[in-house]
Amino acid sequence: MSAVEVDSSSTPIDCVDESNAVLPPPSPTVETHEEEFDGIVALLPGEVRMSKANLRSSVWLNFDKVKANGVEKAVCIYCNKRLAGSSKHGTSHLGDHHNICPRRKVSDLRQKVLTSNFMKGEGTQKLEAYIFDQNFARRALACMIIMHEYPLSIVDHIGFRNFVQALQPAFTMVSRNTIKSDIFKIYDVEKVKTIKALEKNQGRVVVTTDMWTSSNQKRGYMVITAHFVDDSWKLQSRILRFVYVPCPHTAQALCDALMDTLLDWNIDRKLSTITVDNCSTNDAMVSLLLEKFDPNCLWWSGSLFHVRCAAHILNLIVKDGLEVIKEAIEKIRDSVAFWTATPKREEKFEETIRQLRIPFTKKLPLDCATRWNSTYLMLQTAIEYKDAFSRLKHHDTQYKTVPTENDWKLAVEICGRLKVFYNVTELFSGTRYPTANLFFAKICEIKIALSEWILCDNVVVQNMAWKMEAKYDKYWQDIHGILGVVAVLDPRYKMTLIEYYFRRIFGIEAESKIEAVLRLCCDLLTEYQGRLNTSGGESSSKVVSSVGDGDDLSDFDKFVSSRKKAKNSHAKTELDNYLEEEVLPRRPDFDILAWWKSNALKYPTLQAIAKDALAIPVSTVASESAFSTSGRVLNPNRNRLHPKTLEALMCAQSWLTALEREGEPLQGFGTINDDADDQDCVSSVTNVDG
Repeated sequence: MSAVEVDSSSTPIDCVDESNAVLPPPSPTVETHEEEFDGIVALLPGEVRMSKANLRSSVWLNFDKVKANGVEKAVCIYCNKRLAGSSKHGTSHLGDHHNICPRRKVSDLRQKVLTSNFMKGEGTQKLEAYIFDQNFARRALACMIIMHEYPLSIVDHIGFRNFVQALQPAFTMVSRNTIKSDIFKIYDVEKVKTIKALEKNQGRVVVTTDMWTSSNQKRGYMVITAHFVDDSWKLQSRILRFVYVPCPHTAQALCDALMDTLLDWNIDRKLSTITVDNCSTNDAMVSLLLEKFDPNCLWWSGSLFHVRCAAHILNLIVKDGLEVIKEAIEKIRDSVAFWTATPKREEKFEETIRQLRIPFTKKLPLDCATRWNSTYLMLQTAIEYKDAFSRLKHHDTQYKTVPTENDWKLAVEICGRLKVFYNVTELFSGTRYPTANLFFAKICEIKIALSEWILCDNVVVQNMAWKMEAKYDKYWQDIHGILGVVAVLDPRYKMTLIEYYFRRIFGIEAESKIEAVLRLCCDLLTEYQGRLNTSGGESSSKVVSSVGDGDDLSDFDKFVSSRKKAKNSHAKTELDNYLEEEVLPRRPDFDILAWWKSNALKYPTLQAIAKDALAIPVSTVASESAFSTSGRVLNPNRNRLHPKTLEALMCAQSWLTALEREGEPLQGFGTINDDADDQDCVSSVTNVDG
């Protein structure tokens, strides 16, 4: 023990320290504020409090003076530590202790700002001092890496470390392995929360899935996304798995991976439909899945289970049409390729645009053979620069493939027709709004447009339309039943839309198809009413049983129930009342989810159907968009990222982004215990990020 300090085992006074790090002494130029104490400390047996009237040093404001067995001691009013207190020892050691006392809270008044107290998970704003929390900062760092796709090695970057040190010197930077451990902890916490959210949801869940092969790892990954309408009537989407599937990617392998996920998340009995790309492997996978499910848990015993991706079918239709017109637009494609081949030619092209004062700023895009929309965008941009191509033929003798006036006329005609498919594909690719209710009208419009194009005077357009209509009829000759029902459940359309389009498209065969859609609506209404009545009957039986076994009116309850059934058999159904009302005006800002939310009392059964049906996405874009993210996460410098780490990053990003979109505080990100092993804080020099 030091000659200056005197140890003591006294119990400290009840003062709370909210900081996890020892604060450095404040700068002399910074106005500080200390926590207010009454200056009275608990005395130990044999101690006597002494007067401080003659003590001039300001340091004694933070110490009490006591005497025990003739020895004078200075007692810290914050931590009750006993130090030498006689005049011969001076006060320097008291000042030193005051500066490092862990129980003393020092706040810089300049940091008292109006801000959300996010460290406590409170959304309200208040004026208070910032209190640093190492655990919370670590959690925020892990969430930042997850949400913004930063490499795990960012914790090793000198620039980032310097920035964090300048921002908060008290933060202890963690290692790459530790931050990866933190990410897995967040993944585990958020997975439990997402499972609970799915269990809490009373409606059905829709699943979309797709496969992706990493160009860096040469591994196949399967993304499985769940879609549902929550109790607040907001459309929700969550990635459940981003799972590595070893080769070969057979239908059985995909089925097993998907089934394991559905069982793990306990949604195998809540599924309504599955949306997948159109390929034979997916068709076989869906057939295998249906064999594993209980038919009673599915819509119409599983006959409505399989939904083909509308965006993928549109792609197949347009690609067939473009094969016909490939030669007709060859000169335009060659012209774009010529003027984008070198930087010098690009500069010359841009200079010509400026000279002609063409008010268009887009760069010339060369199309991709596998993406039809790139051909549309190429034609659209090239048409705007038509005059520039004509002028440039006089500046470069090597430019031989100048489009003729007929080429441009054909391009304008083709571009106008492709615009229909482009707009519909964009509409079907939405993930923030329901798309099922938009499906019926749009594909019917495409069918009518193709029929009109066939009658066009231009032979090239005719041939294109014939080819596209053949592909259309292959997949959409009979419209998926549930997507017809969803159109009926849109109060702007109802059965009127079905009748309007079917009579235009099918002629004398329209009535039977209209009747089929109406019959499916009635069957679903009956199915949902039975489910609701069953749940209601169970609750009623519980009430009756609670009265007692000797209840003399139990037969009366049965009599009332039988009269209700007899009365309902002759009364109008919810569907009848709904269809008899006039359709609503079509407005672009109409919110179909809000409409059904507000009509629960009027149409309770139809509302339950709408909640499940409107969650159906007509494309797999929600799943495919995850591949764009994974491509950025799994870049060439991180090709050894472990599949489990990649899955944790992908899924956690989906869950945290959803929380952030709903405005939940950072507290919802889970808790990280400060027990990580940081003995590996010396960073590795390799570029392996997994």
